[in-house]
Amino acid sequence: MSLLKVFPRTRRDARRRRATATVELAICFPLMFLLTIGTMDVCSMLFLKETITMAAYEGARRGMGRDRTNTDAANRVMEFLDERNVAYDEANVVTFSSPDFDSANTLDNVTVTVTVPCSGNLIIPSAMFDDLTMTAAVTMRKEYKNLTP
Repeated sequence: MSLLKVFPRTRRDARRRRATATVELAICFPLMFLLTIGTMDVCSMLFLKETITMAAYEGARRGMGRDRTNTDAANRVMEFLDERNVAYDEANVVTFSSPDFDSANTLDNVTVTVTVPCSGNLIIPSAMFDDLTMTAAVTMRKEYKNLTP
């Protein structure tokens, strides 16, 4: 015996199935949309974190050589951030540990810390992240003490 004869399909059954599919779509679509947007935000934040970590590394590499100063390191950080279109506050983007590149002796550890705001740097602008800042720090040793003129 065929299943079609046991379970005959009627128009009423077809309408019920369409109504069920519509309700499922009405419930699932907003959830899937929010999940997609949330994933894009998280990925954007991870990319921003990686970018500022690389900027701190570039700044530390620039400052660790002989006769390199905090200004050299800060300029390299800002140059790197500009290349990647990252918005930042020039006055507060880079900080240095003590000793910094200007005063460090040979083989002293110097930490470069880069801080940028999340607002203006994420793919999807959101009021939820307006006050959030991201920070990354890199520590390297000063290769040679700066020569005093």
